[in-house]
Amino acid sequence: MRKFWLENTKGKLWNLTPKNPYQKSSSFMGEPEGLGIKTKVTSYEVDNTCFIEEIETQSQTIQGVIYFSSYEHFTKFVEFVGNINTKNPMKLYYSTNGVSFNNRLESEWYKLVLINELTKGEIDYKTGFLQVKVKFLCLSRWKKDKKIILELSRYGDPLVYPYYYPYYYGGSNNLAVDIDNEGNLPTSCEIRVEAITDTPFIRIIQDGEILEQAKYNLIIKEGSYLVIDSSPNKQEASLYTLTDNEYVKEDVYYIGEKDYTYSNFITIPSGKSTLIFSATNTDFGKVTITYSIQKELV
Repeated sequence: MRKFWLENTKGKLWNLTPKNPYQKSSSFMGEPEGLGIKTKVTSYEVDNTCFIEEIETQSQTIQGVIYFSSYEHFTKFVEFVGNINTKNPMKLYYSTNGVSFNNRLESEWYKLVLINELTKGEIDYKTGFLQVKVKFLCLSRWKKDKKIILELSRYGDPLVYPYYYPYYYGGSNNLAVDIDNEGNLPTSCEIRVEAITDTPFIRIIQDGEILEQAKYNLIIKEGSYLVIDSSPNKQEASLYTLTDNEYVKEDVYYIGEKDYTYSNFITIPSGKSTLIFSATNTDFGKVTITYSIQKELV
């Protein structure tokens, strides 16, 4: 059975597929539409032959009808949603495996959405349900969040092949991790280095080929951390240093610390790849890789 959950901007969850839709405080989303994919094909014709110029995936609207057990429960839902005019998206989770609402949703697919329309209908005289049509404007593809933490140590054996999943201790200055991006699209990532280290060097390799590299000629001191975020809306490479109980942000991409021979941002390709972290000198610490696998259709 398909199931839906909505997560608001405060991180709270609303169950849209309860076990018992007839209980006093419940709401059930039925008649869903827009869960598929829609593309726009641009083409031209020459001598009765059609040439495809571009195929573009179009934004979808997911819609359905939410059946509220009472008008009071609908009012609580409106309070849960908050400001409809906000630019901050919510998460609409979708599952086909019958997962329980009490389970953690990290393994479920979601889309970033804004509520585009809420239309109150009549109260069904047979069931007593208030019927409300809802439209979610989708701002992303289907996503699933992932996080990998690599522990840095000053001890260990030299880095050797093959690499082991989820990670391999590769001596004082090298770590490697195999990443399985099961989505069908490349994805940006955030890499956070929290360690006493210098000249961090990151590479992403697939099928023996180095796809992207990031290298920053700087020293990460105790109480500091480096963030390299390739998300299109951020494109951040910053060193955060703890000063007077506050972190001071220093842009290290534009002011010269980057190595100009590399792209200095990392994108994780679709399929299996290996991420390698190296440094000139490394003390205890960790490297955290955060990313979202993406699919057009689930």
